[in-house]
Amino acid sequence: MIPLIGFTFLTSATYSVARALGVSLFIARMGSDALPVALAASAVTVIAVSALTHLVNQRFPARYSVFGSWIGLASITAWLTAMISVEHHSIVLLGALYVIAEVRGCVNTIYATTLVNNAFASSTSKRPFVLVAAGAPIAGIAMGAVMGFGASTLEDTTWLKIIIGLDAATIVLLRWLPKTPAMKAPPEIDPHSQINQPKQIDQNGIRSIRHIPSSPSAYRYRYGLVSLIAFNVFAVTMVDYQWKVIAGDHLLAEAQLLTYFAGFYAINDILIVLVQFTVATKLLDRFGIGMPLCAYPLLLSVLGLIALINQSQAVLILLFTLGQGLTVLKRSLYDPGMTSAYAILPQGIRNETILLIKGVVKPVIEAAVAIGL
Repeated sequence: MIPLIGFTFLTSATYSVARALGVSLFIARMGSDALPVALAASAVTVIAVSALTHLVNQRFPARYSVFGSWIGLASITAWLTAMISVEHHSIVLLGALYVIAEVRGCVNTIYATTLVNNAFASSTSKRPFVLVAAGAPIAGIAMGAVMGFGASTLEDTTWLKIIIGLDAATIVLLRWLPKTPAMKAPPEIDPHSQINQPKQIDQNGIRSIRHIPSSPSAYRYRYGLVSLIAFNVFAVTMVDYQWKVIAGDHLLAEAQLLTYFAGFYAINDILIVLVQFTVATKLLDRFGIGMPLCAYPLLLSVLGLIALINQSQAVLILLFTLGQGLTVLKRSLYDPGMTSAYAILPQGIRNETILLIKGVVKPVIEAAVAIGL
């Protein structure tokens, strides 16, 4: 478990810096009006990366795929470091910086979710999923504090060098990750057949708060997850976009934007850690995963409805900041619950489902939102 927590910590630390730096530099130098283009480019790139990841995972164990991914990310970041130091306001380079941050977020979730499910799929408690997930907010707190203090003194290329250093540490850690076989094609399943699962799994529900359907078919269950996450991604993308636009309209300096984004993410991460280490495991074990999977999208929908009714500037600022603050609920309860939801599926179907949702469904919805904006 310790190597998986370390992997989550390091990859989330690089993502925290890359995300805050990419968003702040892009908005400060290109303006928030260019955000939809960056969102669309990110979505297309993430789909391409996910397709490549799927092909690699079919032939090689996940550890080798992870190794190649982080070698590639570190190399691209090194190239961006050299180029941005010369061309400060290139929309191509700043867009690439924004896109590579989103790619990091995608591959982080794909590999972390796959590795933790392969390691703890048979666990009847949600504790391992919560503990591994806790590495991400702890990393966010640490890097948020560093960026908060160093935003006004360190250059943008210095932050990129920090990212490369964290990538190098991640690559070193990979030798201790649990070994998993290459992804095999999922077995043919009769649509009327049932998934063989231990009886204990019936205690943790996804469609109801207490009980999971006694015998869902694998593919029907997968399509249910896809539909739920598609709705969630749509709501999250809309809230995230509006929040970034509002921040960009009120904070013009690069250092101010970087400090604000880093500080906001760090405060969220502090709250996430508090929830994860106090009540998250108890709530998920007691009520099952149905509660967070339904509550989080519902709360976002309520905020969106209020925003449609009352569109005054003050109300919108409050609503979208609150909506972004619901990340605490998402990452402390929703994400561990969703991660454990994959465990019901057989490994072959499970790995493909994770890749489908994280690498195709999510970016496709994000691209659709970007086009609509």
